[in-house]
Amino acid sequence: MAEPPTSGHLQPTTDELFKLVERFRVLVIGKSGVGKSSLINECFGVKDATVAHSEAGVSDISTEIISSENGRFVLHDSKA
Repeated sequence: MAEPPTSGHLQPTTDELFKLVERFRVLVIGKSGVGKSSLINECFGVKDATVAHSEAGVSDISTEIISSENGRFVLHDSKA
C-alpha cells in the first residue's frame, strides 16, 4: 500500500499553484443563520464578515472579504 504524501511533497505543488493563481476565491454558502460569517471570522481571521439579517433568499456575493493573515484568499459570504 502506498504511503500518504508528507508535507514535504506538498510544498512544490503549493508553490506551483501560487505561481499560476494570484488569488483563490472561496464562496461560503448556506441557509440563513447557520454561521457562515462566524466560520469566515474564525477560520480565516477576518473580522469584516459581519452577520447579515437580510431577507431570506437575497444574496449579494459582490463584496470581497480579504484576510489580513493571507491576502491570497478572497472570500465571499452568500448572506442568504
